[in-house]
Amino acid sequence: MNQNQIPALDKLHPENMENMFNVYQEGNGMYYYNLLQTISFPQDLPLNLFTSYTVAYGDTWPYISYKNYTTPNLWWVILLANGIINPLEPVNPGTIIKIPINVVVKNILSQIGKPQ
Repeated sequence: MNQNQIPALDKLHPENMENMFNVYQEGNGMYYYNLLQTISFPQDLPLNLFTSYTVAYGDTWPYISYKNYTTPNLWWVILLANGIINPLEPVNPGTIIKIPINVVVKNILSQIGKPQ
């Protein structure tokens, strides 16, 4: 069953990964993501559209997302903004990263699911 035939997916919050990548459900009920679809993030945005964040010891991407957006689900926006490809690779404490401001995040979320 493909994504537009899975009724539960219409009820998800826009920041959920199911809205970013195509999801397929097999007959056994398991969900699979099509991670080949990519989300582009403009690399030439003005610096005033970001705040900076200094990574502390023990920080994880979801925790950094939570501290900045009050949700752990937007970690992927932070990775895209910083050109980080592998979310499993830990970031070193003391590293300064860019955090897109809310208006940028809202713009990105509004583009999800629109035809490219």
